Amino acid sequence: MRRLLDTITGRAVLVLVLGLGSTLFLAQYLYLVASEREAMLSNADRVAERLLVLAKTITAVSVESREDTAHGLSGGALELHWSAEPLTIPGGVLDPAATTLRSVLIERAPDLQRRGLFFSSSGPVGDTGHTTFIALALEDGSWLNVTLAQLQRTRITSPSFLVTSFVGALGVILVALLLGRWLTDPLNRLAAGARTLFVAGDGGPQLEEVGTREVRTLAAAINEMRRRIERLVTDRTQMLAAISHDLRTPLTRLRLRAEALPQGEPRASIEHDVAEMEQMIEATLGFLRENAVQEAVAPVDLAAILQTIADDASDAGQNVAIEVPGSLVVRGRHLALKRMFTNLVGNAIRHAGAAEVGVRLLPAEVEITIADKGPGIPDDKLEAVFEPFCRLDDARGRETGGFGLGLTVARSIARGHGGEVVLANRRGGGLEAVVRLPKQDSTSQRRET
Repeated sequence: MRRLLDTITGRAVLVLVLGLGSTLFLAQYLYLVASEREAMLSNADRVAERLLVLAKTITAVSVESREDTAHGLSGGALELHWSAEPLTIPGGVLDPAATTLRSVLIERAPDLQRRGLFFSSSGPVGDTGHTTFIALALEDGSWLNVTLAQLQRTRITSPSFLVTSFVGALGVILVALLLGRWLTDPLNRLAAGARTLFVAGDGGPQLEEVGTREVRTLAAAINEMRRRIERLVTDRTQMLAAISHDLRTPLTRLRLRAEALPQGEPRASIEHDVAEMEQMIEATLGFLRENAVQEAVAPVDLAAILQTIADDASDAGQNVAIEVPGSLVVRGRHLALKRMFTNLVGNAIRHAGAAEVGVRLLPAEVEITIADKGPGIPDDKLEAVFEPFCRLDDARGRETGGFGLGLTVARSIARGHGGEVVLANRRGGGLEAVVRLPKQDSTSQRRET
């Protein structure tokens, strides 16, 4: 229920079912009550008319023949008796039908209330077998006594009420589902398009500005945001590339001046520092080129990439244990993904001497784990190591080299493919890097082929 109410469709269904459903039920109920009231008034009117006609008929005959005439006119629900005195007195609890009949009789013949009109009941309200007794005073002072069997409130108990309510509720639910889909389809398309922005390193196509005015406004805002982000990334990349490139000129001058120095410790230290700075600049330019040069996006077999990396490591005398399925296809850039996994496997080998590669298939994504048994990383530094040029020398050791861009590049590539890279310390020691990438669904795979 909570998951249903977490969607626009679910809330639309709930609101419409409760609102329109309750309104429909109330309307049906009021209609039935009104119909029963009309039917009861109609029945009472017919009975009152018949009683008044019978009273006039009996009054018109001689006193000696009135009882016989009353017996002769009895029939159906009415049993008639004539007498000089009333055979009933007011008593019992009258049901709504009897009360309505009494009101109609007085309305049709107002002088009855003056002459005398008694109603009584033989049983409590709700007893379907009870009888209503009526004593109606005639114009000459005698009485027409009426036994009216089963004078009850008319009830409409047709199953059409339940059928109509069910059909109405079903119609409300159907309308709510259609309304929810009509409202949510543009939002779902917008969300799907927004998720593809910057996946696999490009900005992706513009979101279609279709749907309601609010959805069009939101799509236009996202498109404008994408353009601003692209401009910011481009400006940053160009600025850093220009700075790194311009640093080569003073470094070249430093190298030339160092060569003019005599052989010795100062010259060696300067040349070492210059060489390290040149390597950092090359690493920075390589990182920027990774963001600037875009490879075509296509189906990529991760199993083949991981197996190739493991084979290359084995050929170099390094220990990489790998367990992957025969084929594992995602959409992305082949060289970029290979670089990401090469960095992660290389980190594990440098800092622990070996790497363990495993794959887990989830419903919507692929999870690749690169684990080692090295010294690990302090828990409060697990995110900091993804920052450019961040090196944890105390944990990993200076002798491992590098400039702290490997994990930065790996996370940048993973996020560019709609995925993520996270680090976690293993129980018992060691570190594991977990890469999550979205799967390529079968529809997309067939379309590519």
